[in-house]
Amino acid sequence: MRVMDIDPEVLRRDAEAIDHATEQTTIHVEAEIKGVIPELMETVTPEGPYAYTILPEVHPDGSVRLPILTTWEEIEEAYKLVRGMSALLSVIPLTEIRGEWYTFQDNVSRGELRATGERGAHQTLALFPSGRGTGITGELIWVRVPRAALGARGDATEASAEVTDEMFVREEVLLLHERYMEALRLADVEGVLETFNDGVASAVRDYVNDTGTLTTLEGKDAHRAYYEALFEKYEIRSVQAFDRVAEEWYMFAELRMTVSPRSGADGRGPLAFHTAEFFIPANDGRFIARIGHGTDPA
Repeated sequence: MRVMDIDPEVLRRDAEAIDHATEQTTIHVEAEIKGVIPELMETVTPEGPYAYTILPEVHPDGSVRLPILTTWEEIEEAYKLVRGMSALLSVIPLTEIRGEWYTFQDNVSRGELRATGERGAHQTLALFPSGRGTGITGELIWVRVPRAALGARGDATEASAEVTDEMFVREEVLLLHERYMEALRLADVEGVLETFNDGVASAVRDYVNDTGTLTTLEGKDAHRAYYEALFEKYEIRSVQAFDRVAEEWYMFAELRMTVSPRSGADGRGPLAFHTAEFFIPANDGRFIARIGHGTDPA
């Protein structure tokens, strides 16, 4: 008797891809804990393009900056800096999404400052994309900070301030992401921007210039220009949500976008790509940081 009529070959291929991506992440995290830079760099795929943002900045005025790294040399220097200042002692995933081409984790990360020996723990988001070969192709990090510290002072809306129950805060975050997806489906630039805080910063895959790596966007004008160019380049056919996690301080989602190239695309038919991104809400409830990567359009 067939109860779950799922093609076993599909399940096998998915399991193999997920196991491969998870293995690349595990090897990398173990090397970070060991802390030997040459061995750590061996866990990075030998050739780019790379997608790194491991030192997010939250400034005292509530603004956010997301510096990106795209070369082997930049990544090596960043690891020397980070692991030179502190040792990573352990990483415990509270939530883990194991995708076919990435691993997403909401972690408790414990570390020790090398200068003082002081130990501490932080809740950290991490996305590790990988391809068919060995090694990760990127590392994208966010360290949890209080929502009240994100965004310009006085931005908090009265309605948002009234919502204190964690369940309803999470619902608000999810509904905001629903609005974001609907704006993507409609190619509605202003609708997308309405879900973003005025000080929004992004470090995400560049689908406008096809660089294969990240682009950094700061402020609504930069985001407006990016989405206008994206919707001019592609007709959006569908936006499908796969894995999603809504928490009071972040939203993670993997989306599948099916698009049709517009003029000058040599008659190519519909294409699709997946994005895995996490969104950080500010003190007014809108997203102030968006960090993630994506697959090749194919």
